[in-house]
Amino acid sequence: MADDPPILLRCFDSFDAARAHAAGQLDAPVQPGPFDRLDWFEALHGRAFPGEQPLILSARRGAASVWLFLTQDEDGALCGIANWYSFRFRPQFTGGGDAATRQALLEALARDLRHRGARLRFYPVVDESEAGSALFADAFRAAGWMVIPRVLAHKRLIRLTPGTPFADYWAARPGPLRSTLKRKAQRHRLDIAIHRSVDDALWAALEAVFRSSWKPEGDDFAFLRAFAQSEAQAGRLRLGLALLRGAPAAVELWTVERDRAYIHKLAFDERFADASPGTQLSHAMFAHAIDTDKVTSIDFGTGDNEYKASWMPEALPMRQIDMFDLRRPASWRPALATRISALSQPDGRAVAKKGGGRKAALAAR
Repeated sequence: MADDPPILLRCFDSFDAARAHAAGQLDAPVQPGPFDRLDWFEALHGRAFPGEQPLILSARRGAASVWLFLTQDEDGALCGIANWYSFRFRPQFTGGGDAATRQALLEALARDLRHRGARLRFYPVVDESEAGSALFADAFRAAGWMVIPRVLAHKRLIRLTPGTPFADYWAARPGPLRSTLKRKAQRHRLDIAIHRSVDDALWAALEAVFRSSWKPEGDDFAFLRAFAQSEAQAGRLRLGLALLRGAPAAVELWTVERDRAYIHKLAFDERFADASPGTQLSHAMFAHAIDTDKVTSIDFGTGDNEYKASWMPEALPMRQIDMFDLRRPASWRPALATRISALSQPDGRAVAKKGGGRKAALAAR
């Protein structure tokens, strides 16, 4: 509208400059979760995209702002700073603003990006409402981009009515899961502790379990430990360890924030598979999150592995959104290839481990 204040655009090539401009608006507790904070983008960029300069864009109208944290993929596309540790990638809105203001801010960034690159890629885009999912794509279409969203995978989530006790949650789980837990816990007693801090011995146990697990290689344990220590200092870490006859048998790395629990990593030592240590530890972790931390939702992270469905009934799509500036002939061929791929894989189930862009592959971690 004519009486709206102008939109001010800023571009930063360093996290320090962006932090100074944001003045705390991209930090906890203002931001809603771990994947929305400037510190997360900075740490992940340093580990997953070493040597590359970030592209950090901001648009502001009055007190309301939007931010995008980008870098360059190996094929030259500008992409969101995200990889398999990211549960989601999305624009970061701060300072309030109604839906129309947010749309206008995001459109302004989208128009600016047409001068910076011919191709964009954002993944994983995961929204718990259709309105949130549509905002991203609609704003870029309005700015002149050809937008191709694809579902590349699914993830699991459970939402609980406030005050729901763990006993009610557990009673609603499938019979085979409950009977397995009861049978294994009777035959194989584990020593389970849920830690809120990290030391060398505890972290060594975590790495030992992962080395003896079914998990694929490739984890960045230095990155994970730095994240765990930061979350511990803020009181958000829940690191579960299960011992069987004194040996580490299963580990789970969770964080809890704003009534929501996030399951970042979990593994069990395959030598102890007969004791189902992962199931026993998960039972304890869910109980603690629901009854002690009083969470109302639990996010199982990336991927839709079969075992997750027993713990969480809700599956959400994980989208990759590719965008092309068709004014540039160099974007025509990749746009056509992407459109064909989107038509051939309509629901993402067949490519659940493929992912989008460098290091965005969603191996079941």
